Amino acid sequence: MIVVWASGGTPEGDFNTKLPEVVFHPQWKLGAPDLKIQMDAPHAVAQSAIEEVSDFSLPANVADTKWIKAADLMPGTASIVRDAVISIENGPVLALWQPGGDTTPAPSGAAFRLAPGSKIHLQIHYKKHFDQEQNAVSDRSTVGLYFTDPPPSGRELQSFSIDPPKAAGGSSGSGTLGSTFGGALPNAARIVALRPMLDRAYESVDVHAITASGADVPLLRLHGPRPQWFQRYWLQEPVELASGSKITVRVTPLSDYSDEPAVTRRLPLQVVLDYIPL
Repeated sequence: MIVVWASGGTPEGDFNTKLPEVVFHPQWKLGAPDLKIQMDAPHAVAQSAIEEVSDFSLPANVADTKWIKAADLMPGTASIVRDAVISIENGPVLALWQPGGDTTPAPSGAAFRLAPGSKIHLQIHYKKHFDQEQNAVSDRSTVGLYFTDPPPSGRELQSFSIDPPKAAGGSSGSGTLGSTFGGALPNAARIVALRPMLDRAYESVDVHAITASGADVPLLRLHGPRPQWFQRYWLQEPVELASGSKITVRVTPLSDYSDEPAVTRRLPLQVVLDYIPL
């Protein structure tokens, strides 16, 4: 069709013809949530601000213990909600949300525990579209929680964080040639997911487990990961590790950052393992 139009001299259409209006119909990726929690009030990104990160504490208002298999976000103003972190306040991360991303439930037998009186911590990264930069823009997003049956073990999903050592001046960094850092599991665990949070673009990120017998167990390898596209990686098959197993992380920065876009997201380098205690 385009070839015919081009070979015909690129004729213009009828300027009086009104194009059909495109209407955006947002939908929950896993269907209607079991619990919807809306922000208490609209939050305005001021006229003077183009980008910001804001935190919200949302009461869950559950009367008894619930087990969460997935969490999603319905932006109130989709044009400014760039990404979000949904977690239980002072507890585990439930979801890393980005527009168009998948909402993946925890595997069978794994769930996050939501106790009565708990609150949901919602952190939203806002950034205005170029045609909104001179205006104040408000958002009132909604968190959606999906419940499941209690896991047979009765044990909830927990997290183990691995941070690089602090560099001179108190900041964590990987240097220009890459680095290896790690930590030991505090208890026996069934690893079900990994969440690398990056401070910059990398050539590669490689995560392995070293067992007490010296066996090397690959957990995750990423080629060319970027900090603005963070996500949780659920393992196809859980990996069981004994207490004291060492987790090693090898990061290799890019050799050339000249073509990389500026990233203003505020995340330090960290790798988090989500696991079920054994």
